[in-house]
Amino acid sequence: MDKWLSHPTAIKILSVVIGILLWAVVHFDPESTPNTVASTTETQSVDVVKIQTTGLDETAYSLKLLEPSVAKMMVKGSRSALAFTTNDDYSISVNLEGKGPGTYTIPLTVGKLPRGIELVTLSPSQVEVVIDRLEKGTFEAGVVTQGKPAEGYELGTPVIKPGSTVEVTLPAQDLARVGSVKVFVNVDGEDAPVHEKKAKISVFDKSGNEIKGAALNPGTLDVEVPLTMPSKEVPLQIGYKGSLPGGLTLGGIQSKSSTVKLYGPRGLLDEVNQLAADVDLSQIRSSGDVELELLPPEGLKAVEPSKVTVTVTLSSSGTKTLQVPVAFENTPRGLDATLEAPRDGTVDIQVSGTPEVLGRLTAADIRAAASLANLSEGAHEVRLALTLPNGVQAVGEPPLVTVKLVASEPASGLPESSPSPSPSPSPGNDGGAGNDPAGDGSADGNAADGGNNAP
Repeated sequence: MDKWLSHPTAIKILSVVIGILLWAVVHFDPESTPNTVASTTETQSVDVVKIQTTGLDETAYSLKLLEPSVAKMMVKGSRSALAFTTNDDYSISVNLEGKGPGTYTIPLTVGKLPRGIELVTLSPSQVEVVIDRLEKGTFEAGVVTQGKPAEGYELGTPVIKPGSTVEVTLPAQDLARVGSVKVFVNVDGEDAPVHEKKAKISVFDKSGNEIKGAALNPGTLDVEVPLTMPSKEVPLQIGYKGSLPGGLTLGGIQSKSSTVKLYGPRGLLDEVNQLAADVDLSQIRSSGDVELELLPPEGLKAVEPSKVTVTVTLSSSGTKTLQVPVAFENTPRGLDATLEAPRDGTVDIQVSGTPEVLGRLTAADIRAAASLANLSEGAHEVRLALTLPNGVQAVGEPPLVTVKLVASEPASGLPESSPSPSPSPSPGNDGGAGNDPAGDGSADGNAADGGNNAP
C-alpha cells in the first residue's frame, strides 16, 4: 500500500478526486444551512397562481364570485432549486366546505412547495367569495337550422328523441332570466335528412344572449331534420306510339292510376299541369296489362309512382277508305297555291279501326294538310300530314300531292275606305277547308292563305 501511494500517478489521481468532491460539496448540497451557503440563496416572485376552490357542494350551490382569482407569491431557495420550478409547481386554494349562500372573506391556503423552496409572502392572503343557491327549471328545447339545404329541397318538421324537455340548473337569479333553450343543426347543402345524435344544447335569456355555465340534463339531444322535395299532384295522360300488327286495332287504353305526384323545384312544378306517357303499340300482341315506366319532366327530380299498370284492349280491325279534301298550310306570303294533282281536290285515305269506330267515321273527322312552308314559286310534290281521331290509324303512308305556287295578283276594286258590294260566292267555294271537292274544283285549303283555290 505504501508503495502504491508513493507512486506519482496515483497521487495525481487521488488529488483530482478529492478536488471534485470538495467542489460538489460547496456548490450542490441542497441541505446546506444558510450560514454555510448564504451566497447561493435567492428570492423569486411567482406572479400568477390560479386560486382553486375546494369543499363546495356543487349540487346545491354555485360559486358566483371569487375575487381575486389569482394570487402572487414570493418564495426563496437555492439558485438550482428555483431554476427548475415553474408556476405549475405552486398551488393556492380556498376552502369552501360547509359554506352556504352568502358573501365571505376566507384566507388562502398554500399547497406543498417544491423541495428546497420556502414561502416568503403571499398576496393577497385572503379572498372574497359569493355563493348562490342553485335552482332547477324545465324547458322545451327548440331546433334552429343553420344554412340552406340543396336546391329544390325544403325543411320538414324537426323531431327530437326521446323528447324535447331539458332540465336547466342555474343560480336562482340566472334561472329567472332564461328565455329559451335551443339546439342548432347545420343543413347547409344537404339533400337527405340530417340526423344529429348529440346536438349541443344552448340556454338563452329573454334578450337572446347566451347564458353560460348552466348544468343541463340531458347534456345533448338526438335531433333529426327531414328534408323533402316540393311536390305536386297532376293528371296522368296515357297515349300511344307505334303501330299494331296487321289485323288488330286499338280498342282502348285504361290506366289503373289517374294521377301521379311530381317532385322538384317549386318554380318548375308550377309550370307542369300533367304527365304524359305512351304505350308502344309495336310491342303489343294481345289484350292485357302493360307496365309503363314513368319519367319526370326535365328539371324535376322524381315521380311517384315510378311505374303504372295500363290495360290495353285490342280488337279485330277493319278498314275504310274516305275521300278527304286537301288543305293547305303555311302558304308563303305573296304566293297563291293551286292543287295540280289530284285535280278534284280530294285524296283517298285508307284507315283502320274497330267496326264501331269506323261506322261513325266520316271524312270531316280527318284532316289531310299539305304544308307549303319554305317552298318557292313553281310546282312541288308534297306529302300530306294526316290528323286522325283516337282509335283510328292510317294504313300505309299518306299520299303525295302536286301543288303549284304562283305570284299573287294585285287586289282590284275600290279602296278599303270605300264601301263595295260583297261578291257572290262562286260555285264550290263556301269558305270551308276543302269542303266541296266535287264541285267545279274550287276549295279554300286554308282561310289564312287569303282564299287560295285548288281547282
